[in-house]
Amino acid sequence: MNSLNDDIGQQAESRPDDQRAENDVRILRRIAPLDEWPITNAIGGEGPVIAVVDTETEGLDPEADSLIEIAAALVQTDGEGRIVEILGKGYGLQDPGRPLPPKITKLTGLTNEKLEGKVIDADHLTDFLNRADAVLAHGAKFDAGFVRRLLPGIAHLPWICTLGDVDWREHGYDGRALGHLLMQQGLFAPKAHTARDDVAALVNLAATCLPNGRTVLAEALANARTTTVRVDAEGDTYHARADLRRRGYRFDWSRKVWSIEASAFQSDYEESWISRHYPRVRVSKTPITWHERHS
Repeated sequence: MNSLNDDIGQQAESRPDDQRAENDVRILRRIAPLDEWPITNAIGGEGPVIAVVDTETEGLDPEADSLIEIAAALVQTDGEGRIVEILGKGYGLQDPGRPLPPKITKLTGLTNEKLEGKVIDADHLTDFLNRADAVLAHGAKFDAGFVRRLLPGIAHLPWICTLGDVDWREHGYDGRALGHLLMQQGLFAPKAHTARDDVAALVNLAATCLPNGRTVLAEALANARTTTVRVDAEGDTYHARADLRRRGYRFDWSRKVWSIEASAFQSDYEESWISRHYPRVRVSKTPITWHERHS
């Protein structure tokens, strides 16, 4: 009996150490390949079809630089914002007509030889994306500029952004890079910075759950659909710029205004605050929907 009690005591004493050891180790699982996505039963009815998109480009300016690679996956969602099926995939390469910058080749693995003579079938890709109700990207403002220029036939589609339409910090995450967020969700992508690999990574991230129990996609979709107000401050803003920056305003060089996106209630407060403290600054307010937010 004493021997049995000793064994139990030794096991009990080891448990705290075992628990501490478990807390010191995090296991990461490889993301699920899209070709092996499990088809699951929908909950809460059928949701929208979402086109998950990623692009690689030769530069940062959609007006001057070319899109060189695009990948997309059509996903069927349910009423709870879960991804229940991969409906199809689209892909294309584009020769920009000039040598790639070496840093782009190093980042993406694309070379002048791989792109030579390649042309994206814009009509086919337009038809493919138009099967969706909305487009999702991680950093939609960047991708939307290039995609809309290449495919003007999808200009009517709204955009969702897992980078900006999810308040990651509010949910306790640090950092917003795609690979970093995957790791915080217990996943890893074996490759990155190719459009196909990043689409697969983004589909996996969108399917994970936040601490509030909602999927990332459900949260991003709900926030994207919410109409906000863009508050622009212009005119004599020189003396106000430090205060505006502290309040979260950013300077829009293209329009030469300080700007912030806020709820309707907060936009009224911003207008009142600026009028009280900087009466020479002009304020204008513009409703923003998910059709305009990432233009």
